[in-house]
Amino acid sequence: MLAALAVGVAVPAPALGRTERPQDISLVSDAWHDLTRKDGTGLYFELIRAVYARAGVQVRTQILPYARAVSMVRDRKADAWVASFLHEKDFPLYPKWHFDRNAQMVVYRAGSAHPFKDQASLAHRKVAWLRDFGLDRYIQVPMQVTEVDTIASAFGMLERDRIDYFVGARSDLADHIRDAKVDMARYRMEFVMHLGLFLAFADTPRGAALRTIWDQQMETLHRDPAFLAIYKKYGNEVPFDK
Repeated sequence: MLAALAVGVAVPAPALGRTERPQDISLVSDAWHDLTRKDGTGLYFELIRAVYARAGVQVRTQILPYARAVSMVRDRKADAWVASFLHEKDFPLYPKWHFDRNAQMVVYRAGSAHPFKDQASLAHRKVAWLRDFGLDRYIQVPMQVTEVDTIASAFGMLERDRIDYFVGARSDLADHIRDAKVDMARYRMEFVMHLGLFLAFADTPRGAALRTIWDQQMETLHRDPAFLAIYKKYGNEVPFDK
């Protein structure tokens, strides 16, 4: 299928000015669900390879803790990290096109005196999320924010009433609940918002060129049946509006 994407529907991209056209892209990512695996497989890596294959760009991947992946791009030691919320950080170059959208969920203890109704429920409450995710950019109410290193830590803090709510990605929460055999009768989980997921490119001539290639190819690929079939292969919803 990827060969068909790379050859059967290849299109020339416009010139990228004086910057030499990159022949490869160095990606760094944490290991996310079935999305980014150490062996270079997973939904996100397959999608990204499909995009860059059309332009003859080879994709190289490395799995690192999230904060380290971000710092690699900041320090210009990698071309982009997978994946970032839009404007999550102020130093990378963000493209026009996302490749997924992330359902953010809130978890709190059953029987809480402060049940979640909408984002306003978080106002002035003790709210936690994973370190470096910067969700206060997207939740527009004042909160007492705590950053945690693991979802397990967040559940422990909920049990000890050190936080009122934890906000995190539905897929990450599902993994933890399954692996840790969490008794969800003790908790409530509600939808907060969708956030688009993007490649975050290094602020370099290479990063700018690679961002241009990404957006050029995604203009047509986001409607391409073979590309959309990759989402279906992994059982994921297509994140583009019709």
